[in-house]
Amino acid sequence: MPRKQEGGRKSDIADAILKIAGREGIGALTMERLARELGVTSGALFRHFPTRASMLNEAARLAATRLEATFPPASLPPLERLRQFLVARSRLAAEHGAIPQLVFSEQFGKALPPKGSRAVREAVLRTRDFVVGTLREAAARGEVRQDLPAQELALSVIGTVFARSLFAAFDGAEGKPPQEPQARWNSLLRLLGAPPPSKPLSDEGAKP
Repeated sequence: MPRKQEGGRKSDIADAILKIAGREGIGALTMERLARELGVTSGALFRHFPTRASMLNEAARLAATRLEATFPPASLPPLERLRQFLVARSRLAAEHGAIPQLVFSEQFGKALPPKGSRAVREAVLRTRDFVVGTLREAAARGEVRQDLPAQELALSVIGTVFARSLFAAFDGAEGKPPQEPQARWNSLLRLLGAPPPSKPLSDEGAKP
C-alpha cells in the first residue's frame, strides 16, 4: 500500500471492503482476500485497525457518509430534490460499486458489528424519511397524487432508486457510461401522478 497519512490508509481499507462485499458478497471477505485487493500482507492491515470488527465499522461509516452526500439541499422544490436524489444515488453506484445495494442487504447488515450495523440502519431510515417527507411536501403543493399516502408512493421512488443504482453499478463495472436518467424520471413522474416536466431534466446540479 503506498505511503499516505493514517486517515487515507483507513479509508482505502474501508473502500476495499465495500468493493469486495459489493462484487463478491460479504461472505468472500477474509483478511487474506482484503490484503490481496490492496496489495499488502494480512499483517499490514492491523497496523491501521486493531480488529476485523473495527475495519467493518469503518466500512459501514464510509458507506453511510457517501450515502449522506447524495441528499440534495432542503431549499430545493420537492420534485427537484427527488430528481437530484435519484441522479446522485445512481452516480454513487457507478463510481463506488454497490453501496446502495449493500446498505439494503440483510446479509451485509448481519455481518457488521453493532456499531456498523447502526450506521447502516440509520442510513436506510434517513433514506426512507427523506423520500416520505419530500413526497408529503409535494402532495401538499398538489404536485403528486393525493389518493395514496406518502409511505405508499415512497415505495415507487425507493424501488426506482434501487433499480437505477443496480444498473449503474453494473454499467460502472463494465466501463459503460451511466444510463440516461430522463426516461426513468419521466416514468416515475407518471407513477407519482405528477405533471410532465416542462423542459428536459439533466444531471446538472445533482450532488455526487
